[in-house]
Amino acid sequence: MTDERSPDSQLLEARTSDGLTLADLARELPSAVLHGDGSVRVFGVQHDSRRVLPGDLFVVRRGEKFDGRAFVPDAMARGAVALLVDKAGSEQAWPCPSIEVDDLAVAMAYAAAAVYGHPAFSLDVVGVTGTNGKTTTTHLVQTAIDGALGGPFCGVVGTVGHKYAGQVIPAAHTTPESDELARVLAIMKKRGATHVAMEVSSIALVLQRVKAVRFRVAAFTNLTQDHLDFHGSMDAYAAAKMELFTTMGPGLAVVNVSDPFGARIAATARCKVFRVAVRPGAPEAETADIAAISAEPTPSGTHLVARVLGRTIDLKTRLMGAHNVENILVALGIVAALELDVDRAAAALANEGGPPGRLERCDGPDDDIAVLVDYAHTPDALVNVLAGLRPEPGARLICVFGCGGDRDPKKRRPMGEAVGAGAHIAIVTSDNPRTESPEAIAVPVEEGVREQGMTKLEAADLATASRGYLVELDRKKAIELAVLGARPRDIVLVAGKGHEDYQIIGTTKRPFDDRAVSREALAARRAPKGIA
Repeated sequence: MTDERSPDSQLLEARTSDGLTLADLARELPSAVLHGDGSVRVFGVQHDSRRVLPGDLFVVRRGEKFDGRAFVPDAMARGAVALLVDKAGSEQAWPCPSIEVDDLAVAMAYAAAAVYGHPAFSLDVVGVTGTNGKTTTTHLVQTAIDGALGGPFCGVVGTVGHKYAGQVIPAAHTTPESDELARVLAIMKKRGATHVAMEVSSIALVLQRVKAVRFRVAAFTNLTQDHLDFHGSMDAYAAAKMELFTTMGPGLAVVNVSDPFGARIAATARCKVFRVAVRPGAPEAETADIAAISAEPTPSGTHLVARVLGRTIDLKTRLMGAHNVENILVALGIVAALELDVDRAAAALANEGGPPGRLERCDGPDDDIAVLVDYAHTPDALVNVLAGLRPEPGARLICVFGCGGDRDPKKRRPMGEAVGAGAHIAIVTSDNPRTESPEAIAVPVEEGVREQGMTKLEAADLATASRGYLVELDRKKAIELAVLGARPRDIVLVAGKGHEDYQIIGTTKRPFDDRAVSREALAARRAPKGIA
């Protein structure tokens, strides 16, 4: 259920009754210089002038597209009482009290934490990082902790929204801006949360969004190619992930050591490490604290037997695929690290269907095919998801997928290779093309598909072909082709966008939901004539 209270009411809910004087705030910020009346009280911190409320400290940020100095008059008109500014380029006189700092991103994180009462200090915050699995793992952690404690005590912060006790606040980023994060944590604390499971992206670590968060547990899922448009190289990407386990100083770490980079983290982390081995019988399982003993697919999910700190956990879950075995084991490792009841946590996980848009079923009992929507948008994620979907003998696995524009182009061909190797039928389409040409994006994707021996099909061949690919850059039509062209008992995977309810074409965000389109196509499949 989405929290329907107004954005302003959520901003107000996060505030403390007394606020903080500018003088006291300046003492909490590195290299801060206060100008003006230090007795002024600040009740909120805001980087977006459109959301400023009376009593706020407005953060004057400058970026590639916007210069916050231009929005100071608007912020003051809305009630801002002071400014947080970067010393570099701040020679001008400000029309109200201000605090100058050397590093604005770091200062904003610390300022928001201080003004909202340091909520992370009184919460057990679990940070989960990794290329794939962050969203599912944090949702599993919430389910597991709530199960272990017997009530809604754990909140979630991440890609599909910030959630506590059934209430969802929509999210714009995997990890929110530091001022928003402090507000969300403050609200969850006020509503009764004792724990929070948070997705921590590499970008958030570089941009200092979690600088003021004290993590009780830091967890790692895996590392594969992604975000190279931001980081520039895999080395820089890996170094950003490592920050969570070193300079952020977590109390405990839960690390998937079946991943090569996870083994490096386990050897480097500056805290006690709980090692997780996700491959049954693998060498690392012998010394792991949490290890898969067996993991067998079932018609309704997966039967997992695991060893958790010396005790055997037998878990039948609705979740499918090796990647979800990894997610479950990391979640159980977090519960064990927190010294909570692992048996009760495992019992709760048995009923967990996963977060929205993560292998989400769109078909119903009256359908003769399975249709699933998943967020898989990296080569490794596609490999794992496809490997976990096993059609019955004679049935096919059809995958609809594309690559985002204005993002890492180096992963396009590998994504095509992943689907070419893992599916019977590949339908190449658009994802969020943004300002790039969909046709240009599809070229290396097609090359990757063909590399795996797939030949190009016509739409009319889809129902009869046993293997091959076709290109349909209209995403709605591509999904309809897959659903209507599927044979009974086929599995259709619509990959890449998951929970997203929009498609970005050019600079316009248009309403589009893979799940809704899939359900419409299934309804048309059940109808006598299909889609006209």
